[in-house]
Amino acid sequence: MMSDDPSSPKDLRYDNIWVLKTDEMIEGLSWYWWWWIFFIENPDDPQRPRQLMILWSTKYIDQIEVNDKRWSLKKLPTWNDGKLEFNGMTAAWWFDGEDMYDPIVLEEMDFEIQNQGKSGMLKPLSEDGDYRFFGSPDKYIVKIQDDRNDFHLEMTPWNDYLQKHRFNEESFTGKYGYNIMKIYGMELSGRIDGEPVQGSGYFQRVQVNAPATPWYWGIVHCEDGSFLHYFNPFIGPQMFRSKQKQASRLDWGDIRLSRSIVFYHRGTDREFKFRTKHIDISHEIRDGLPVFMVEGEDRDKEIYFKLSAYSRANWRFQEKRRFGMKNVFHYNEYPAELLDFKFRLKDDSLKVTMSDLGKTYGNFEHSWGKLL
Repeated sequence: MMSDDPSSPKDLRYDNIWVLKTDEMIEGLSWYWWWWIFFIENPDDPQRPRQLMILWSTKYIDQIEVNDKRWSLKKLPTWNDGKLEFNGMTAAWWFDGEDMYDPIVLEEMDFEIQNQGKSGMLKPLSEDGDYRFFGSPDKYIVKIQDDRNDFHLEMTPWNDYLQKHRFNEESFTGKYGYNIMKIYGMELSGRIDGEPVQGSGYFQRVQVNAPATPWYWGIVHCEDGSFLHYFNPFIGPQMFRSKQKQASRLDWGDIRLSRSIVFYHRGTDREFKFRTKHIDISHEIRDGLPVFMVEGEDRDKEIYFKLSAYSRANWRFQEKRRFGMKNVFHYNEYPAELLDFKFRLKDDSLKVTMSDLGKTYGNFEHSWGKLL
């Protein structure tokens, strides 16, 4: 629905979690999602936390297959009496410390979103369960409750750096571009099957008006409140991968679109950033799962770390062929253990190693294929 819809809210703020930009949608490309990943303490193996992901999503496409489940668009995001209504899917996976359950939810649903300022609710309209996300920056709540699952998770402020709501919007040309809202970290408490749990959570709300191309991405939450993040979208031969298998002869020749590393050191309350030309990201397959090595260096600092996957969730998206080519995209998420970490300012005024961070909880992504 375009912005001249008389029922649309006035003075929309797209840095609000509950508000979508609906006036420049592109058929076949516009894709929206809200996404939480939760790291939940695992007493049996503290360095390998339990993990839960939930995604609420819609796409401006006639139909798409998600893990061979076909979804057909019935309603674009539309403002109606101050509520945002749309049709989409709820998806979730759960790693319980030993086994990956992928998915635990994958269902088409109608949605409505209401908000008063920064307080609001994303409500899937389902007769089979409760999959709501609601609250405000002081406390967000996520529920996944049905005849198979019982998750009630509450996210509250951690530290000023992590809990900040970060909004960024980039325009490539015309309507093409993206906007994203991130929360690097919040403290988590709640219940799973009635059991009290603790941990942390990371959040994104994303709108993409562009083809989906591959990327590498990862985050680490640290016990002391430090934070680590890297991101590398790219094009190249991996765009022509269509299989789920982990390794491929097309896994070479990446042409980076950008690269970044962010390290926040809680002890000094300082953020350190590394940019494209000073970063190297590589990976290899060990025992059927990837290990990523990330390093960066610039004029005054250097960083190196290694993340090793200990499980995998795979989401396969397929649309109709374009230009005679398969239109398949594999989105892989990996619960991961931080095996090594080194950071140093070159004047030796600050050095940080694994032992300084305490327990670390990580997840990384590697996607391949394309949706054009």
